[in-house]
Amino acid sequence: MTITKVNAATANCSGGECEFDYSHHYKYAKTNCFQNLRFEEVETAFMYFTILKTGQECKVLESHN
Repeated sequence: MTITKVNAATANCSGGECEFDYSHHYKYAKTNCFQNLRFEEVETAFMYFTILKTGQECKVLESHN
């Protein structure tokens, strides 16, 4: 498996609802993570995203572009 580094997406989250910039997967998501994030770098995947600074994985419960 080859992993390539691309520009990270950023997330702004509050109360389990997040908006994303530069994500190929979604623009908005409801998640099981409830911390407040401001322009936090994340790596997005179809069913979850990872907060790069902490390594925490957050499950995406609902999303749209």
